[in-house]
Amino acid sequence: MTNNKLKQAIEDFIAHESLSGTSLIMTVFGDSVYHRGGVISLASLIQLMEVFGLNERSVRTAVFRLVQNGWLVSEKIGRTSYYRITETSRQRFVMADQKIYSFTQREWDQKWDLVLLSSVELDNKVILKRELEWLGFAHIATNVMAYPGCDHLKLQNLLLNLSMTDQVVLFKAETLALWQESYPTVKRMVSINWPIAALQQRYEKFIQDFRGFFSDVEYEQEIDPVQAFQIRILLINQYRRILLKDPNLPTELLPLNWPALTARNLSSNIYQSVYAAADEFFLEHAKTIDGRMPPVHPQFYKRFGGLKQDVLVT
Repeated sequence: MTNNKLKQAIEDFIAHESLSGTSLIMTVFGDSVYHRGGVISLASLIQLMEVFGLNERSVRTAVFRLVQNGWLVSEKIGRTSYYRITETSRQRFVMADQKIYSFTQREWDQKWDLVLLSSVELDNKVILKRELEWLGFAHIATNVMAYPGCDHLKLQNLLLNLSMTDQVVLFKAETLALWQESYPTVKRMVSINWPIAALQQRYEKFIQDFRGFFSDVEYEQEIDPVQAFQIRILLINQYRRILLKDPNLPTELLPLNWPALTARNLSSNIYQSVYAAADEFFLEHAKTIDGRMPPVHPQFYKRFGGLKQDVLVT
């Protein structure tokens, strides 16, 4: 049954936010398609995106851009077009899935990982810089990027995949507390080189926006599937855009009352409330080359620490 108050809140949010059709479609692929084989028909996408105010032309333009950028590949069978996640972009979807739904905060050993870029060829330097930023690194000096306690396996795999092991020098460093003001100086350095203030503002806006949605769905016995799907995709779309900019720095280096944990808890609670009803709407419209969507991968149910399975999602 449609909740008119929630309907109005969703419509207002869509009307006032600068929502990118390309970003929303990426969210649908990552949130709903990825764990069901990674392929969906264009006709299905057009139907699904209509609830966000996107017309057929907008959807076609967005998927064309995603194909051009290597995220998706198209396949036509008869008169129907299908889009699937490419092999090259699959690892990015895996990493994004882990970052969004599987929060981990490793204990910091007070050491810094430094990457020296002075020996990297110019064209490669642009690529490597972008990939290191994805892992949370930031420039702290010319040709030096740093991160406090990075995942060495991820860094190793990155350099091996880019074939840059012969161009990069890695260092391990630590801060010397030679005077009383050392630690505040380090925190100030972090706030200058990483987007701490901007991230805090984005987290606080996200919390303000979605607390209202949570109050509307928390005690709903039967959430309308269309509204559940809208909230689920809007939630993950906005949350993803913040997380992919968040370097997940150690707590010691962040301001007091850092809002990331509050945002995550809110996202988890909303997702738990709407995911099953949202899948009802998704599965009603989503089709693959072989007809209905395949069963969801078991890994899906590990999202946000474990989804309740009161309703079986096939």
